[in-house]
Amino acid sequence: MSFHRIVENDVLLRKRQLRAEIARTRQQTMSTLADLGEERRRLASWQTYVRRFPVATLGTAFGVGLWLAAGRRGGGIPRSIAGSLMQWGVNTARGVVLQDLLNLWASARAGADNPSGDVSQTYGDR
Repeated sequence: MSFHRIVENDVLLRKRQLRAEIARTRQQTMSTLADLGEERRRLASWQTYVRRFPVATLGTAFGVGLWLAAGRRGGGIPRSIAGSLMQWGVNTARGVVLQDLLNLWASARAGADNPSGDVSQTYGDR
């Protein structure tokens, strides 16, 4: 076998290896994007927050209803109570929601550094 033929075989082998590596990376990227899409949909769903914060959701809903009712009559005390209830409900969930969004952002950025493509390694199962 000639030197030229040996080099050519090595080049062909390296090309196959690179193509296989590109295919694996593409598959991992697609898997990570799918996982992030599912997580984004979950975080954007209002049902997620009703399940996680039932009391705050109920208090906020009651406050909105009271505020709307007070607005038609122009009542000062019911409107004040409604404002307090709405503010309490939002403040109860705000920190957790912000942390969820930051975790999702971090997992999206770390996806390239995560060779397994498993988002739960970065974000964690919830």
